[in-house]
Amino acid sequence: MLDLFRKFNVLQIDSISSPSTSEWREIFTVDPTATPFQSPEWMCAIEKTGHFKNKSRLFRCSKGRVLLPLAMHSSIFKNRKFSSLPHGFGAGGFISDFELVKNDLISILEALNNMNARELSVRPNPMQISIWPDPHACWATTKRISHVLDISSGYDHIWKNSFHSKKRNRIRKAVKLGIQIKKGNDAAILNQFYSVYLRWSEIRAKQRNLPSAPLLWLARRREPKWKFDAVARELGSNLQVYVASHGSLLVAAAVFLKMGDSAVYWRGASDIELTRKFPGNDLLQNEMIRDACESHCSSYHMGESGGVESLMRFKKDFGAKEIKYSEFSLK
Repeated sequence: MLDLFRKFNVLQIDSISSPSTSEWREIFTVDPTATPFQSPEWMCAIEKTGHFKNKSRLFRCSKGRVLLPLAMHSSIFKNRKFSSLPHGFGAGGFISDFELVKNDLISILEALNNMNARELSVRPNPMQISIWPDPHACWATTKRISHVLDISSGYDHIWKNSFHSKKRNRIRKAVKLGIQIKKGNDAAILNQFYSVYLRWSEIRAKQRNLPSAPLLWLARRREPKWKFDAVARELGSNLQVYVASHGSLLVAAAVFLKMGDSAVYWRGASDIELTRKFPGNDLLQNEMIRDACESHCSSYHMGESGGVESLMRFKKDFGAKEIKYSEFSLK
């Protein structure tokens, strides 16, 4: 297969190396589909957690440069396991300083086959799914669904034409009830977000008639605090924590990322018992979407929903479109 692509000169790969930070930033800046997850700052944060090593690859090609953010698990038990990106750190995939087409990716995926990897997985940016090829013998796929809102038309247009009427009503209700939104990226507001996340986990245990202690342990393991601390340090003002409160009550909280042309709703949690009366989640989304529009972003990524129908409906009611795509893993 590789000989066939070379014959037609689809994409000549001249060299594969580790990217410098300056080259990475150049490519990130000119790629209109790039998300904060594909930035050099994000990879630096992943590495600063102490659990991963930066093994990103730069492909110098006949058409330009292609970069794959890639992390290797530093655990002795997971040595030579590469991910783009590790679980919990969003979608990776390729960025480039020219417009990629499907045959380009076929050539690059062929080159990745030669890496000395025990395992290698690539979860691409959902916005690029149209150029990803069908899998072949070397790659297995895992089906995924993400939601992305096109915000290129501006906030006023989205409010009128994308938000479901019941969302607009809930946002108005939240304002009328006096729900306050604050944002920042310091340690205090990160702690508030994490406390809402643990409260959410505790309520879920109660709803399932399960003991809260093991569920809270699992919640801390699934979303460790050190991950948020590391990312906040590296991204600075490009990461903002939004907290919705009513008086002294923390109703909901979310983590918002913004770099380049893309904004991301990375993580969210709420006090499920309070949001029945105080729709803080809806007001949080409204404010994050407004901020993304005012920053002239063109897309607002709302992430995956794990097949949870209520969460998928929540995102669709803000106008986010469902995108079906696949994660690729070397067999």
